[in-house]
Amino acid sequence: MNPLKHFNKDTFVSSTYFDGLTELRNQVRVNSGCSYTHNELGFRADSIYKEGFKIMTIGCSNTEGVGVDDKDTWPAILCSMIPNSVNVNLGHGGRSNDYISRTLLTFYDFFKPDLVTILYTNLHRREIYTEQNGVEGFIPTHTNGYFKNTPDGSKKQSMLFKLQNDNEDYINWYKNHQLIKLFLESKECKWVWDGSEQIRKYYTDDNMFDKDYCHLTDKTPNRLIDSGTDGIHPGPKHNKLYAEYLREYIRNKFTI
Repeated sequence: MNPLKHFNKDTFVSSTYFDGLTELRNQVRVNSGCSYTHNELGFRADSIYKEGFKIMTIGCSNTEGVGVDDKDTWPAILCSMIPNSVNVNLGHGGRSNDYISRTLLTFYDFFKPDLVTILYTNLHRREIYTEQNGVEGFIPTHTNGYFKNTPDGSKKQSMLFKLQNDNEDYINWYKNHQLIKLFLESKECKWVWDGSEQIRKYYTDDNMFDKDYCHLTDKTPNRLIDSGTDGIHPGPKHNKLYAEYLREYIRNKFTI
């Protein structure tokens, strides 16, 4: 089988062992009191057929908006601030910066976005390609799915955990970022990105939105303005403030 099928929009999956996207296509679900509306591809985004100013956002659960209603995710709030916008939110919970670059390369030409916003996730996360032609999301501090429920996955979890270090994690992010940067520059696409303090310690560039999504305030122990219904992810007020900051940055940078 062709391993490049994971870069094809028609065979794209978040995980071969358990794909959280395919089962959610055209579904509306309620989780912890929040409504999650998924489009034809399984993403928490507007219909793929909606026309307008397309804002593509890619990231992990913070971008998907775990713990808040559809309208209270920061991509949805940002889109509400820009006339005629289409919310192309390709964020997916538990995913890595490998996922972010793969998703951009897979779906850019399909959506042809007018603006791309990248919110990078934890540096230690990865996508792992298996001998069985699968792709699996790997988090060294969490064992689930393929890495928990299969003998082969359990062995890989242990080996990968031992191999990782902070430098390797950072270089992996840097390679993904340079791929994204050069790709979007080749498309002459407007784009911005944000990341953690760990990223900004060694690297910045002209497209960096310097706010650090998870650390908008120092006034609370977890540095969030409020929390979602899961008690872990940022809540509606936090997302609104982040979207307002981002909207102002986009206005000044691109006159949009």
